[in-house]
Amino acid sequence: MAKKDLTDFLKQTGLFSGVSPRGLTMIGEQARENRFRKGDIIFNEGESGDSLHIVYRGMVKITKYNKDGKAKTLAVLKEKDSFGEMAVLTEETRSATVEALDDIITYSVTKDEFESLIKKEPSISLQIIRTLSQRLAKADRDIKMTALGDARARVAYVLMDLKGELEGSKFTHQEIADLAGLTRETTTRTLSRLEAEGYINVKQKKFAINNPQKMKELFS
Repeated sequence: MAKKDLTDFLKQTGLFSGVSPRGLTMIGEQARENRFRKGDIIFNEGESGDSLHIVYRGMVKITKYNKDGKAKTLAVLKEKDSFGEMAVLTEETRSATVEALDDIITYSVTKDEFESLIKKEPSISLQIIRTLSQRLAKADRDIKMTALGDARARVAYVLMDLKGELEGSKFTHQEIADLAGLTRETTTRTLSRLEAEGYINVKQKKFAINNPQKMKELFS
């Protein structure tokens, strides 16, 4: 990708949207393109964190494993989303496993490069603070929904959060259940109910929301 096009792309991402033109140019000069095939593991939980990634094309799944080796889907990230920041900003190892759900392209910056950029360009630090604050606010909303919402509201919330990716990618009932904090059985019953009530259409593990505004009313 041409450097100007990459700079324009970085400006649209959540992680770097508030960075100055000078800072975006600096990031673009350091960023490198990475290509992964569907099913590739980009990094595993517990590995050392040496880079952060911005998704340019496709989607990735963030997964955590319990002591018994059972996987739990924590999030699905799409174009312009980022991952890997926490291990780069701290000395902690990777907190989760990241898997490519499609053939994807990311742009990455190494830990050393990123630390150098932060020291040279203050607007990068400010934008990182804003981004992490927004994530904490969303995490708080997710926790409240899990604690207070009924099954229908929680599944509706997850489907709306994934809106835009549902029709193009397949999601299992277990993945939806993990994101909603429900059992697979409860999620399957809830999805069937939402389909019967006309909120969604389901075909070959692809979900289509018929009326987003009406769906939002289930958890608003």
